[in-house]
Amino acid sequence: MQNIKTHIQNIRPELPVSTIQLPDGHSMNNMWLNYGADGILELLKNPTKEKIAPSLEILNDYKISYKGRTGTFFVIGNLPMDLGNLRISLQIQEKETQIKHRLKIDLFDFVNVQNQCTELSEKQGFEYHSLQADIIQLTDLLEQYRESLFEAELNPITDLYSEKELTPQAGEKAVEFLSKASLFESIDILLEQSGIVGEEDNRLLLFILASSYKMPYEMHGLIQGSSGEGKSHLINGIAQCMPQEDVMNMTRITSKSLYHYRDKELMNKLILIQDFDGLEEEAQFAFREMQSAKMLSSSTVVKDVFGNTRGKMKKVEAHFASLTATTKAEVYYDNMSRSVVLGVDESLSQTIRIINLQNKKNAGLYDDDKEQEAKQLLRNSIRVLKSYNVINPFADKLMLPDTAKMLRRLNSQFQNFVSQITILHQYQRKTDDKGRLIATKEDVRKAVEIFFSSIIIKVDELDKSTRQFFENLKGFVKSQTEGTTYRFTTREVRQTLNISKTSAFKYIQLLHELEYIQAIDGNVNRGFRYIISYWDNLEKMKAKIKADLNRQLDAL
Repeated sequence: MQNIKTHIQNIRPELPVSTIQLPDGHSMNNMWLNYGADGILELLKNPTKEKIAPSLEILNDYKISYKGRTGTFFVIGNLPMDLGNLRISLQIQEKETQIKHRLKIDLFDFVNVQNQCTELSEKQGFEYHSLQADIIQLTDLLEQYRESLFEAELNPITDLYSEKELTPQAGEKAVEFLSKASLFESIDILLEQSGIVGEEDNRLLLFILASSYKMPYEMHGLIQGSSGEGKSHLINGIAQCMPQEDVMNMTRITSKSLYHYRDKELMNKLILIQDFDGLEEEAQFAFREMQSAKMLSSSTVVKDVFGNTRGKMKKVEAHFASLTATTKAEVYYDNMSRSVVLGVDESLSQTIRIINLQNKKNAGLYDDDKEQEAKQLLRNSIRVLKSYNVINPFADKLMLPDTAKMLRRLNSQFQNFVSQITILHQYQRKTDDKGRLIATKEDVRKAVEIFFSSIIIKVDELDKSTRQFFENLKGFVKSQTEGTTYRFTTREVRQTLNISKTSAFKYIQLLHELEYIQAIDGNVNRGFRYIISYWDNLEKMKAKIKADLNRQLDAL
């Protein structure tokens, strides 16, 4: 450009020569097509005037507007989502007269665009080149908008959350947080600050399980409990502390839906299932296969390019962690074995803690900003974590109780749990010559401490809810004059322990089947009277297991 200016000045030195900077991304040809001769004249008159980039205004799902030089353009109806087609219903409102013109136009058919511009210019008085430039600009904008819709379909909210929330300053703060010496104590404080009151045995364990969704050792949690005792509240609270772009919260899964996800759509996700009991058998089978095989494959029927019907293999890859809730005491064995099983705290003290929090929120005494800050820091801490393989030098030096149910999978879950604890401490751990993180004794000891409640659930014959009921029942019987020989009825237990008729009947039936209690007298019509026939000692069993694990830890 400078050479041309110099050349002109050498030929005609008496003529003033000046240069004009075109808007970014524009050439003279592009300026003429988009703004016409009037636009170029305006640029010459006002070379320093800032050009505002043209844009669409999305009025609603069925109406898009664009302000051009010749008027306002409205795209009416659904935008065709076939990338090879852009036939639309267009309404053009003249700039001066506000008269509306309606037409069908195929924006990908240049001859059709030219014909429409010619007809409107000859019959309605539009300036041909300006109208054509407006329609070309509208076509470009509609294409960009449609591509953004496809991108949003493939990755709905990643941009909405991760790019906005994980700023460089927030990333540095998250790394600083993960570098703390007492990391898990700090995480536990933030979990309580985020709104998860009580559940000290569960909330940190669930957080560690959930954080494994994009790591090599993905894990799954199954929370058992009676209806209305806070299972969904607990897993939703943990999910709120995870990056929201990676959370898939499912209330229901149809029998075939998991087979129809895109190839990578279930990769590095945290899946929440609010009610595992409501899943159909086919959906449970597909979910189990994804947990174990990390993929789903199905043979389906398609038509080839010649229209012939043939079989085709469809494969969906899956790499995810999951948190699911169930009210069933006995879950199908295959579902239960793949997950770390937990039970919600159904005690009166936990109920009081939850009620106090609810009352504080309703009274305006709760700091919502503090809650959001805690969630944000935990989310960003997960975002800055990198995926590592882990080696545990102490893996062969610790043996879980051989009385535990499903010991093979329980041991695998425990070793994965140790690895995930090491990954959460990655800014404090060393790597070997292959780039793998090295677990420490402290990681193993912390894993035993946090994972202990899940080990007890697998050792105990009773599930967590039934165990809580049985311990309360034993306390009630011991408080009676007759002591351990006291005979009780279901009605008496229901009223004393303040539980529903359905729950009391369920627990009594289960304990009777497992021979923990025995019917002494009565009948179906008048009801039965029971005694406790098996007085196990859970606390003694827990103490024995803990002492054995501590002995092994000390030997490390």
